Amino acid sequence: MYAESIESKKKESLAIIDLGYNSIKISTYDIYKNGHYKKQYQKQDYVQIGSELNSNDNIISDRNIDRTIKALDNFKKDLKEKHIDVVIPIATSAVRDASNQKFVVNTLKDSTGFLFNILSGPEEGFFSYLGAQSYNHIPNGLFFDLGGGSLELIYVQDFRILKTICLDMGVLRLTEEYVNHNSVIGERKNWPDISYKRLEKSLIENISSNDQLSWDRASDTKMVAIGGTIRAIYKFLSKIIDLAPSVYHSHAVLDKRMIALANTIFQELSVEELSNLKSIDPERAKTITTGSFIVKILMNKLSFNNLLVCPTGLREGVVEYYLYFKMDKKYRSRKKFIKVNCEPLFAIESSRKNTPSTVSDSTLSIPEPDSYVFPRKLNSIKVDKLKD
Repeated sequence: MYAESIESKKKESLAIIDLGYNSIKISTYDIYKNGHYKKQYQKQDYVQIGSELNSNDNIISDRNIDRTIKALDNFKKDLKEKHIDVVIPIATSAVRDASNQKFVVNTLKDSTGFLFNILSGPEEGFFSYLGAQSYNHIPNGLFFDLGGGSLELIYVQDFRILKTICLDMGVLRLTEEYVNHNSVIGERKNWPDISYKRLEKSLIENISSNDQLSWDRASDTKMVAIGGTIRAIYKFLSKIIDLAPSVYHSHAVLDKRMIALANTIFQELSVEELSNLKSIDPERAKTITTGSFIVKILMNKLSFNNLLVCPTGLREGVVEYYLYFKMDKKYRSRKKFIKVNCEPLFAIESSRKNTPSTVSDSTLSIPEPDSYVFPRKLNSIKVDKLKD
């Protein structure tokens, strides 16, 4: 009866396509008239559109674009078969950084019909934060979203974002830059010295410390981790120590010792050995060691003993934002974590000034050359308008 009554209040079905540096993901959600939503379907493909970006003068290769087009064509079939109403395509680090960005976006649109919203670093952090808060509801926290190409740090007090830091320190980007995966297993004694020592030194030098952040950190500030890498680390550790089997079952917590343990184990295993572990996705085996280094050093430098592993993130944040402006004032009043960061809207100038100017006009627009309204409205597409 309950399922049937909820189903009768269904308003629409929404899909988010998330084109990241390492993988492309699609998540679909049933939206109900009361503003609640439920994830129905998720799929991903490791197209690695950002692969070799740094070594190729920031040009996304035709080969990487072709892999992405193939995945998008499969996603389009899924959307139509599942009768999804609306899709919002977003692209993050790889497309954002690409020198042939316009060509990539136009090629994807011409080939598949999907016009991607390219998120800036602050926007990516903003939406990831909204998605995390939809599950956690933590007033004071340092949220970090670790992706394939970038790392966003979002510092929050009383649900308000006070500082966002965007770093080109994603797991695939750094793995390709620092880690040599061509080592023979018999030579593994020398492998960590060749590969990971240089990575570790770079992370220690480039990740900000508490003093460098100059933040007035509240005593109850929690660290919240977002992204597939940290969930993969949690899944691995849950098989060898006493943890809840899923990040959805409880507030999943990892401490510094657990992260250090995972990092030590991963360093001793080749990519082939990691991919043979049932608890690690073979496609993530290449980057999970790098990811564990980033998390370990981040916790050490920012003096956190524990972190919360969040099962939601960027895509849920886009859903939350989409719904916020479609629902009434009563609904919006219950979403403080969105309200304090969206009203009044404010503009961020390209010079990244510390104090953004307030904007009275509530219209959200596409970025202008010198400044843009933040957060802006994302373009959506009616699925029935997409050509086969």
